[in-house]
Amino acid sequence: MKKKYILIGLLFLPVVCLALWIGFLSFQRNTFGEVKVVITGYDPRDLLSGRYIAYQIDWDKTDCTQFENHICPQKEFCKEAKWGRQCRFYVPEMDALWLDRLFATRFENEKTFEVIYAYQKGSKPIAKNLLIDGKPWRQWRDFSETETKKDPD
Repeated sequence: MKKKYILIGLLFLPVVCLALWIGFLSFQRNTFGEVKVVITGYDPRDLLSGRYIAYQIDWDKTDCTQFENHICPQKEFCKEAKWGRQCRFYVPEMDALWLDRLFATRFENEKTFEVIYAYQKGSKPIAKNLLIDGKPWRQWRDFSETETKKDPD
C-alpha cells in the first residue's frame, strides 16, 4: 500500500512542478514593469510545432529612458545566435504568413514593429505582446481579415 502512494506521488510530481513553474512565470509576467523595444529583422520559422518570429532589437531606435540609469540592458535581452542577439515571439501558425507579408512591406507602409516585455533588472525579460504601429498585432489581424472579406478580388 505504501508503494502505491509513493508511485502516485512520483507520477504527480512533474505535474505539480509544471504548475508551479507556470505560476511563477505568470507572476513575473504580471508583476514586472513593462518596457517597449523596437525590433528589426523578422523570420517566421517552423519549430517542432507552431511558429515564432525571430527578431533583433533595434537599440538605436528604442527609448532607453525606460530603463534604470537610462541605459539599455542589451545583454539581458535575447540570446546569442550566429548573427547577433536573437529574440523570439511565438504566434499561432496560421498567423505567421500574413505577419511575414506585413513585415516585408513595412518600409513601403512605414510601419513600426515593437515588442512589449515584462522586465525587471536581473531577471530574464518575458515577451508579452507584439505591436504594429502601437496597436497589438491581433487587432491588425482582425482588421486584415475584415478587409479581405470586403474585397471581392
